[in-house]
Amino acid sequence: MVSPLDHKLLRDLWHMKGQAIAIGAVIGVGVMMLVMMTGLTASLTETRDTYYQCYRLADVFAPVSRAPERLADKLASIPDVSSVQARVVGRALVDLPGQALPAQAQALSLPKQGRPDLNDIFLTDGRLLNAGHVDEILLLESFAASHGLRPGDELHATMNGARRTFQIVGLAQSPEFLYATPPGELFPDDARFGVIWMNRAALAAAYDMSGAFNEALLGLSRGANEKAVLDAVDRILAPYGGSGAYPLADQLSNRITTAEIESMEAAAVAVPPIFLAVGAFLLYIVISRMVQSEREEIGLMKAFGYTNGEVGAHYFKMVLLIAAGGAVAGCLGGIATGRAMVGLYTAYFKFPFLVFKLDPSSFVTGVSVSILSAS
Repeated sequence: MVSPLDHKLLRDLWHMKGQAIAIGAVIGVGVMMLVMMTGLTASLTETRDTYYQCYRLADVFAPVSRAPERLADKLASIPDVSSVQARVVGRALVDLPGQALPAQAQALSLPKQGRPDLNDIFLTDGRLLNAGHVDEILLLESFAASHGLRPGDELHATMNGARRTFQIVGLAQSPEFLYATPPGELFPDDARFGVIWMNRAALAAAYDMSGAFNEALLGLSRGANEKAVLDAVDRILAPYGGSGAYPLADQLSNRITTAEIESMEAAAVAVPPIFLAVGAFLLYIVISRMVQSEREEIGLMKAFGYTNGEVGAHYFKMVLLIAAGGAVAGCLGGIATGRAMVGLYTAYFKFPFLVFKLDPSSFVTGVSVSILSAS
């Protein structure tokens, strides 16, 4: 049976429904941002780490002008180095029909047989390269999609001053290019920058790198002394034009991806409390004014035998209903907006997959903090 005080509570909420909805909306926005940001942070971090691990993204990148192939064994003998992949890297200009200016591309070599030990690729369409066909290439999926290119199409590119025609046999993604930007730029442009993977022998011939490499990738063992490894790599490659080895933390794609995750983490801590504090302040103003205006009603309630605790609980229930309603709406909104934001991040960062992962602690934190701040 509903008590007289609960009847009054429902009646009061109906009369002040506009204010209650507005305050609940402010609290809901705070909780929504908390649920969305913590969920996206967890999703991006877990997907990035899994992607890096499954496709063996290198821990150290060591560009060099031209180093003999035998130097790869010397790099592998450095303490704490678990694997080494020597490859050829070059720049290319891609001629596209209907465009006056060629697009920029980075050409990377793949081993003649098998998958690369480091910086493996994720094949999204087509097949892998045939070792006997030097004109076959794999193309970065986002670049191909922006120009309507598919496996089986031809691609004309200029490499080291020579124009060549290639056959696209597959489309691929790579953890090395989560964030793909043209050289010297910070913003991605799928139409103006692509990545070409091709046979090691063919690419080495195009850039006069037969029996040599111009970039070494190193995988480190757990607990490795990264600085010592970088110093050792620089000493070995210095006579051959080494331009300085750098860790994964300084690799452009990873650095921008990590910075986005860190900014999301910081926003999840800093932004939601502002909305919750504003909601609590508005609740304080509304309830305090209601108590002041209902002093006569409070006197009558006490005259009918209601204690101070029962009268206080009556107004406290109103606070809880508004705060809890806003928090629940915020949780549902956070799930919806988080799933919508996943589509944006998969377009912005080249993840092969990204599923919005709910963080249960964000629900507990959002609801409890909303109620406690309002209380």
